[in-house]
Amino acid sequence: MQPNTLLSQILKVAVTSSMTVLLAGAAASTSYASRFDKSCQHTSKLTGQNWFDELLNGHSGRFYNQFGMHKHVFSALVKVLRSRTAFADTKHVSAEEQLAIFLHFARRAESNRALQERFQRSPDTITK
Repeated sequence: MQPNTLLSQILKVAVTSSMTVLLAGAAASTSYASRFDKSCQHTSKLTGQNWFDELLNGHSGRFYNQFGMHKHVFSALVKVLRSRTAFADTKHVSAEEQLAIFLHFARRAESNRALQERFQRSPDTITK
């Protein structure tokens, strides 16, 4: 083999390898960057607080079916929890909605994702 031919083949391999690495890097960075395209997932017009208020002000049977207790028992439980524990509203979620999330989970055994969708809250909020 002549030196020019060998050098030419080495150059072709080097260029092909470089192009492959560049294309793989571009594909990886595009894939990684797509993780940061943030858009709101919970966009229902009926937020968790609005849904809870609808149930609280609606038919008592619907309230019982969702939370497993009557409205007057729920109100009494909120009062007891507020007076005897540190149970309180947070910056974004009322104490009533917090209790509703817990009771809905206990009654329905729904997953964290299902509760996120029902109450239009983040996974962190549902977990807390």
